Amino acid sequence: EEEVNNAWPPKLQKFVEKAFEVCHTHEERSAMQDTLKGIIESSKRNNTLWKTDWDIQPVPKKPVVPGSEESNTPTRWQRKQEKQASKKREGKRLKREDLTKRMKKGIDDYETNEAEKAARARRNQRFTDMQHGIVSSMPSAGGGGGDEELKFISSEAIVGTCMTMEKIFIRIQQMPNPDTVRPERVLVKWAERLKAKYESEEADYEWIADQFKAVRQDMVIQHIKNSNTVAIYESNARIALLEDDLGEFYKIQSYLMNLYKDLEDESCRKNQCEFLAYRIFYWMVYNNAADLIKEIKNMTPEQKADASVRHALNVHAAVDLSDYDTFFRLYAQTPNLGRCIAKHTREKLRVRTLRVILRAYKPSIPVIELRKKLGFKGPDALDDLLGGGNDNNDDDDEEDWELFAEDSKLTCLPTDTSLIDTKASYDALSASS
Repeated sequence: EEEVNNAWPPKLQKFVEKAFEVCHTHEERSAMQDTLKGIIESSKRNNTLWKTDWDIQPVPKKPVVPGSEESNTPTRWQRKQEKQASKKREGKRLKREDLTKRMKKGIDDYETNEAEKAARARRNQRFTDMQHGIVSSMPSAGGGGGDEELKFISSEAIVGTCMTMEKIFIRIQQMPNPDTVRPERVLVKWAERLKAKYESEEADYEWIADQFKAVRQDMVIQHIKNSNTVAIYESNARIALLEDDLGEFYKIQSYLMNLYKDLEDESCRKNQCEFLAYRIFYWMVYNNAADLIKEIKNMTPEQKADASVRHALNVHAAVDLSDYDTFFRLYAQTPNLGRCIAKHTREKLRVRTLRVILRAYKPSIPVIELRKKLGFKGPDALDDLLGGGNDNNDDDDEEDWELFAEDSKLTCLPTDTSLIDTKASYDALSASS
């Protein structure tokens, strides 16, 4: 709040808050935000932002939006805006439901029988062996299965001669033919092209993920381990994070950690601390205390002193101590792509924090205060109003809050919609869980 008050006149802050008080729906707040933005930007252009007495300025009237009593004939533009908002809300609801299902099932949700578990264990072992250059020409005691593929990986590196960039990922069923394996220079160029395609949204993630898997496979076949390998794995891992594909991210960063350990070139490890921070967040999401403690124990003092690692350790300490205020403050400051993982911990903590707050505050709590305590941005944030907020794609907006409030069964006081009825909300939340 101090930073906001330094950037904007205190009276302007009150002016904005007063304007939002008459808005009760997301559509009204959105329309009011456009109006206020025009007023403030005009004042900035005229250099009257600090000279204007905002206390005596007339507050904009409540905007007329589709579906309100003031408007029975919405304009074409209003209908379009409502349609887009509805589509966005539905998309976020589906995403939230999908996330809830995956978090409940956990990382091993598809292991439905013992045979599938055994097959996955063999695949994981083969992946680990390939990382360390271990090759076996003998099938497993169980009669081969997934281990049959391993005997086709040569203990001596081959040099690919294929100049075709695009190649789908196929599990190896025979001895690799150099004519079908792409050399390092082609792999590096294609990986850069894939990254560009993703950033420009030229191709969907499923295709890009498949292409990267094929690139990684060709690198393993040729035993390529250098700075180019590290760069490709790091790019692939970041894309997986942006797409919330934690399963693929885990496989990639596991191999990446071995590369950091095996390569002597110090320049290959320039981003190691970034990915160490991601690993801390990953273990937190799945409550893997054993691996988390082991990870911290193996860190060097220099790594622990790194800003991103130190931040991740502070987040872990806040969660461990149930210090919710500190967690939400640190979450807003998360560097790099840490939020892509930490957001899963945030969603679980929000529910736990909400229960604590609803029990502690009687008989009510202001909506704005509850939003801030749960890490949601307020609708009256001036920096957001003028487009100065963070562009991170997981930042909450008004619709995220409305979905959370609806899912959490929050109820306002009948006499004042700016206050949450804590007892009624807690009873409804407990009954629904």
